[in-house]
Amino acid sequence: MKVAHVIVGGEVSGGQIVCQSIVEALQARGDGVIVISPTPGAFADRMQAQGIPVFFIPFAKSYHMQNAFSFAALLRREKIDLVHTHAMVTANIPARLGAFWAGVPVISHIHIPNYFSKGPLIRLYQKAFDTITSAFCARLIAVSESVRRALLCQGISQKQITLIYNGICPDKTIPQRTRADVFHEFGLTPSTKLIGTVGRLCPVKGQQEFILAAKRVLSRFPQARFFIVGKDLETGGRYEQYLRELTRAEGIDASCVFTGYRSDVLDLVNAFDFFVLPSYTEGLPITILEAMALKKAVIATRVGGVPEIVVDQETGLCIKPGDISGLEEAMAYLLTHEEKAGEMGRRGHERIQRYFLEEKMLNEVLALYDQIINKTRGLA
Repeated sequence: MKVAHVIVGGEVSGGQIVCQSIVEALQARGDGVIVISPTPGAFADRMQAQGIPVFFIPFAKSYHMQNAFSFAALLRREKIDLVHTHAMVTANIPARLGAFWAGVPVISHIHIPNYFSKGPLIRLYQKAFDTITSAFCARLIAVSESVRRALLCQGISQKQITLIYNGICPDKTIPQRTRADVFHEFGLTPSTKLIGTVGRLCPVKGQQEFILAAKRVLSRFPQARFFIVGKDLETGGRYEQYLRELTRAEGIDASCVFTGYRSDVLDLVNAFDFFVLPSYTEGLPITILEAMALKKAVIATRVGGVPEIVVDQETGLCIKPGDISGLEEAMAYLLTHEEKAGEMGRRGHERIQRYFLEEKMLNEVLALYDQIINKTRGLA
């Protein structure tokens, strides 16, 4: 079997991490694999360093049909047996069409609920064609029950949707450096309370709310410091500049650290007192799974599949999206109840071991591959 994985972009994010796990599992059992990305970046470089061919097709607009033709030609040339997309509407529509024209079955992995253009005409077109091309898919994988419900509301048949939770491997979530090492790198004192968030820098990830809540927390806990880990992948650095200016305007720039993209993100999360993800939309965030695997209590917004991971008051605290006061109080609570935060971290680790292991995810994905390929070849 030879599988083509279509990713949303060449940088590192949750969908790419899931893609990498599947790619490595395919390699381990002797299957062929290629990756198609619209852009270069650290993840594309990582794949190439592992000997995986990476091709670039500029999936940027859902109506650029030349990309569908290019993709179909690539699938024929590379003798691909199955396409697996980890993308959004702008890539899913042409990729599904290209796979259909090439006669190759396709799986679409939906990592977050679909969102469409704000322009009413483009939105109407995108939603219609995403739903239509979903019918070309052998299966759609929803990463959470929340995502599954969103697909059903869009009009996609429940027979086409398979729920497969994201999973992580505990052996891959072992930090390479100690908390003291990280504190030394950033010049933090042992008494510092370190709170962090991880994700691409963009409005839906809630970094603005994180900063505004941080200012309030600092008035009560001046020893606290706040890490904002991630890269601006969408605006060429403009949103990061806005966030930096916001910390200066609020007078807390000395207490906030923008780390940019870090390959050692697990080391940083391991150094946090607890982890925060104040997003407005999510599927089933890998960052939360990693934080829980590292026994960190989690504060997160009650969106998407987050409540399926974070059990409020048990493995962390859930708040409403955009609720700055709620975020402030949640952070203040964990800062003043360290034993409770530690207990939440331990329970979160147990929950990962029970429900969100990479092995389970990979077994389910590979079984789905085999089922689809056997059906295509008339063996089922």
